[in-house]
Amino acid sequence: MARDYAAIVDALVESPNPIIRYKASVRLKGTRPSSKKAQAQRAAIGDSPIARTLLSDLEAADCGTREGIATVYHTLRYLADIEYPAGDRSLTPHRDEVHAWLRRLENEYDGPLLIRDKHRVHASFHGNAIHAAIVLGIANAGTDDLAKNLLRYQWPGGGWNCNKKPKAKGPTIVHTAYGMRGLSTYASRKRSKPVIEAVEASAQVLLERRVYLKRTTGKPLRPVYTKLSYPYPRLYDFMVGLQILARSGHVRDPRCESALELLESKLIEGEGWAVERRTPEQTHSMWNRERRGRANLFLTVDALEILKRAGRLGV
Repeated sequence: MARDYAAIVDALVESPNPIIRYKASVRLKGTRPSSKKAQAQRAAIGDSPIARTLLSDLEAADCGTREGIATVYHTLRYLADIEYPAGDRSLTPHRDEVHAWLRRLENEYDGPLLIRDKHRVHASFHGNAIHAAIVLGIANAGTDDLAKNLLRYQWPGGGWNCNKKPKAKGPTIVHTAYGMRGLSTYASRKRSKPVIEAVEASAQVLLERRVYLKRTTGKPLRPVYTKLSYPYPRLYDFMVGLQILARSGHVRDPRCESALELLESKLIEGEGWAVERRTPEQTHSMWNRERRGRANLFLTVDALEILKRAGRLGV
């Protein structure tokens, strides 16, 4: 059944929240990111309450603790997700803190976590750090090194796995999805044949699982992967997979059909998409304040972008 998304899109474009307004303008209406209009809209995101709260979290974090470095890592990821204005040099010390943390992990990956010639890595860490640095306009040679090592850590056939069991054979959906996103974003900085091949190989891992399903039974990899949340979970859900595949140019593959149908089935007519589960990522209530009826506008603008890239928006 054809859906009428036009009224929702129009409401998003006129949203008072600069994050929603910018995403709707660029991702849904096709405004060029380099245009004066889009640049002004993105600049306004820097003064939004959400951006200011995230920046305060960065400044308060103690990177000498595990909790502190986790806060910095995730906060940079959230800033990239809201498309905080690129080029803010005040973020570079935090970028360097994350890079230093990942270099320490790499000593483990190339040491005791190199098991049977496979690196047992949390590729999501590298992938998210690369993605955030590039989106935020603070990528440097250290970011390039992370990308090179992520390529080196990729398992034969595509994807990554942190499983320390010697018998572990295949990649995991979580690390493969975020590792893929990091390299897909990195291609906008330094496009190369190895990067493109790595993205394609990891995309196949997601597509073979139809984004969120077991290959053997066709049932969800985990039931929780079918539930929407915002901000996106540290692990995975089907919308995370769809967004990554949409932005990498793979979402029109027929193997995305069941996930796209699941997404459209969750539409609240005339409103958008609602959060279905609470996660540890919802540290601040700010993430659920932007609403249209029951719908969360952050989820809604991203869902509509996915559908547009899949050729299902019709507006």
